[in-house]
Amino acid sequence: MNAQCFAHLTEATLSFPNMYDEGRSVTEIDLWGPETITAMPGAAAWVRGDDAYNDISELMIESGMHWDYGPFRAAVIATTYEMEEWEEHGTAYEQWCHGEANMDDLHEKSLFTEWNQATGKSEFIGADQLSKNMKVPQFTPEMLAQRDDLNRMFNLKWNEPQTWLPGTPWTPMYVPDQTELLEITATGDNHGVAKCAFGAVFVPKGVLKHLEWNGGHSVGTLLDAEITFTPGNKFPWRVKKNGVTFTYQDMQGTRQDDY
Repeated sequence: MNAQCFAHLTEATLSFPNMYDEGRSVTEIDLWGPETITAMPGAAAWVRGDDAYNDISELMIESGMHWDYGPFRAAVIATTYEMEEWEEHGTAYEQWCHGEANMDDLHEKSLFTEWNQATGKSEFIGADQLSKNMKVPQFTPEMLAQRDDLNRMFNLKWNEPQTWLPGTPWTPMYVPDQTELLEITATGDNHGVAKCAFGAVFVPKGVLKHLEWNGGHSVGTLLDAEITFTPGNKFPWRVKKNGVTFTYQDMQGTRQDDY
């Protein structure tokens, strides 16, 4: 091909050694470009470039022709993984619809993580309690919901939102005593445990004695009581002395002293 013809070359086929497809020894690349008024129009500008081989190889990778490298392969693999996840979710959903799946484990305690804005990284929820027994506490989904409700009430209802300004002191924030619906979850010789919308509640022995004569204190017993926040303890709340305000057994005629 003479120089004049080469200068007006608009299409060219180049062969590259094939190192990623066992079925083919070479890869052919077709270059095409329209004639222009520039000194080196069309495909000739590529072929006669000083770094033509590397430029064309880079185009192969970016366009996905070279499967082993480049964003095209990464995008295809990511899409494949996502489709596999969809299939797993679909299978689990079908099992759940037909009653074949055991959902009990969803309510069991487990480790959870959350994003910590102060440190700029993900951390286990409750990791700040490691100093107590060198264990990260586990939570149920219900406990996490209680924790979220407590944080929301603390920041938005019980206290005024604050914006820190240099030289301006913080206004003290607190958790006021509450009257909440409690459900007894465990009882013992010396104390019991209940739960409320904001977490676990310590039930003193004196309260259990009171409940014993007002309908009982078996697991599942419902009552209204005044509770106080006790941070740093195993149970974040505690029933106050003489704090029981209502026992729902009253509505059923089970009080031993009145009926």
